[in-house]
Amino acid sequence: MIGEDAFCPKTGASLSDERYYDETGRPKRVVTADERSLAAQAAGEFTTGAVRSSKAALFNRFRDCHDRHRPADDRLYRKAALALARLKRVGEGAESWDVHVWYALRRRLATAGYDVDWMHAHVEPRCPRCHGRLRYEQYETGITARCVRGCDDGADQLPAIRETVAALYGRAFDDAVDPDAFVQF
Repeated sequence: MIGEDAFCPKTGASLSDERYYDETGRPKRVVTADERSLAAQAAGEFTTGAVRSSKAALFNRFRDCHDRHRPADDRLYRKAALALARLKRVGEGAESWDVHVWYALRRRLATAGYDVDWMHAHVEPRCPRCHGRLRYEQYETGITARCVRGCDDGADQLPAIRETVAALYGRAFDDAVDPDAFVQF
């Protein structure tokens, strides 16, 4: 993932809070040293995260985030690993973005009876066109999310995100789900 929830796209290791700027002015963060990043020789690398991370990195991030909220649960981890394998295998194009896989994984685990509300705290939906941040506005009819870069004339991006996640989920688990069931606030 990129943005505030960024992590090492190879290992899932956390990134430093400090930002370092390259010669073009892009802010990068350092991969922190942990067991996985040291084994992969990724500790100390500069990165901004990635839109698409490896399956192992996403699983490791899932487990690390879960451990912040709940006690370790090997049964949940096995279920998550299998679901991630299916999601990563069928995901194509925008479907394979970490944010979409994360929301589809959340739905799969919730359907299996796990408490996964904590997963919302570790993902930031991004513009499906340019990966830009979204600005949220609440109206009487609901919440909208518009790209701060204005890449689509201010159109609400939540329907496109929901449709992408629903398509990924449906292809991975052969289960059609209403797109409005995803990315709820």
